[in-house]
Amino acid sequence: MASENTPNNPVKSELQRMLPSPSAQIAWVAFAIVFAWFYWTSILQVLRIWTHNEDYQHGFVVPLFAIFLLWFRRDLFPKDTNHGNLWGLVLLAMAGMMRWAAVYFNFGSLPEYSIPVFLAGMALLAGGWQGLRWSWPSLVFLLFMIPLPGTVEELAREQLQKAATQLSVFVIQTLGIPAFAQGVVIQLQDRPLRVEEACSGLRMLSLFFGICVGAAFLVRRPLWEKLLIVASAPPIAIVSNVIRIVVTAIFYQFAGQWFPSLNLETAGETVHAWAGYLMMPIGLLLLLAELSLLSKLLIAPMQRPVVVGQFATGQNANTGLGVPIVSRKRRR
Repeated sequence: MASENTPNNPVKSELQRMLPSPSAQIAWVAFAIVFAWFYWTSILQVLRIWTHNEDYQHGFVVPLFAIFLLWFRRDLFPKDTNHGNLWGLVLLAMAGMMRWAAVYFNFGSLPEYSIPVFLAGMALLAGGWQGLRWSWPSLVFLLFMIPLPGTVEELAREQLQKAATQLSVFVIQTLGIPAFAQGVVIQLQDRPLRVEEACSGLRMLSLFFGICVGAAFLVRRPLWEKLLIVASAPPIAIVSNVIRIVVTAIFYQFAGQWFPSLNLETAGETVHAWAGYLMMPIGLLLLLAELSLLSKLLIAPMQRPVVVGQFATGQNANTGLGVPIVSRKRRR
């Protein structure tokens, strides 16, 4: 038989602490029913896109990480969940207006973009401003599960294709391999290498934006460093994609000379596919290198010793010598 002094499970204790009152539980159940009623078709739509579109298969992980953020920030969970804020009704009305505008103006992605707004209204209405402060990073992160509007997606894909082509040609030429770009086609010495839409890097860009934003929410850094981490997502995604294209070009350039009997088309597709699998580890290594570089370049300011009385002696950390410190009296 376990002793009465045995400490409880810390996870269970935290969950019990966060459990709202019975009346608040009834309110949350009502909110969940309303949410499922209004957004059932939108949820099925995003699930269908996650399943069939490779650019958004990371959407399955987004809600799980959003829940983890709620647990990670559990210290900010409102202690009193019985006093909500009626401003949450404004956010709920805004979410309803977004759904109406989506139907009236035939804007396909707007219902999905109203999901975080609706959930923010629920958090504010049930937990007040403290509840919104606790949950807002998770609500922002949910935006990464929503597909981009068609026009924005096509524009981003086109620009990423051009950037990847030009940068890849620059690196290939720097390595001494003759190459030039014609649109999104890299013309090598013996064959053309086309940068397809699937290889534009849009999937990596969406994924790395999510990773960088998640890292910014987790690390304890100044705000400007967090913004720098988020802004580094496009360069990391582009560099990873350029490495993939350059590796494929090098293979096509030299594999025929080294292995004359090799089927270049089949082998090239295999190399291109495996280079794509390495894009994620390469991007993560670049992100870790950036975090390490920031921690080495920037040093936190040291706190000055507290002086009590008219004279005090501070201990030098390097030499161990006592340094007399004279406190200045305020002028009256």
